[in-house]
Amino acid sequence: MSYLQVKDLTKVYGVNDTSVIALDHVSFSVEKGEFVAIVGTSGSGKSTLLSLLGGVDTPTSGSVTLDGEEVFKLKGTKRAEFRRRKIGFIFQEYNLIPVLNVEENIEIPVRLDGIRLKPEQMTKLLIMLNMEERRYHLPEELSGGQKQRVAIGRAYAHKPALILADEPTGNLDHATSMEIMDLLRTSAEKYGQTLIVVTHDDNIAATADRIIRISDGKIESDTRLRNKEVKTAEDPVEG
Repeated sequence: MSYLQVKDLTKVYGVNDTSVIALDHVSFSVEKGEFVAIVGTSGSGKSTLLSLLGGVDTPTSGSVTLDGEEVFKLKGTKRAEFRRRKIGFIFQEYNLIPVLNVEENIEIPVRLDGIRLKPEQMTKLLIMLNMEERRYHLPEELSGGQKQRVAIGRAYAHKPALILADEPTGNLDHATSMEIMDLLRTSAEKYGQTLIVVTHDDNIAATADRIIRISDGKIESDTRLRNKEVKTAEDPVEG
């Protein structure tokens, strides 16, 4: 069984004459350790798809199975816990808390489970992010690229097997965008994580192993750019 299975996923907003089909019976599977780019224009359904893959939204019909668990059969707090422990989210707008420093923002997901990272774990993560010298800085003291590195660290802190990134380079210049994508790809490869990135930028998509192109809520094409050799995962925050 594939690590992520999407079957006949459909999302309809509104009813009757005002209904809009955002996703129309989308099906595909992703192997563990793959890096997949989901590409489409604004309104194509790509961000809706990502929110459903992460269990943030609920489909009108269809299913998402992650690591053998059917996401939408989980209810309430069980789905929230599953999402928090299995999935890391990275957003275009960073979503950092202004009054918390770099370390504190990174640690938010694990703190929700009543866990603190050991100092050596945090240091290893900050070194990976090239943010060790900024650990006590507030978000307002960081550049856009540094903010996104913190957001990546937050997504990696609880060691999720799946990383979902929604336009992670949308607010960054080209050079910084490529640095961020290199960090995402290198980290995912090192730790055996599955990475799915939504983007409208073909240059960003070209860094993936595979491109799924969406148009009008349907898969238009599914193209493999390179074969994926999944390595044994390391622990990103073990000391």
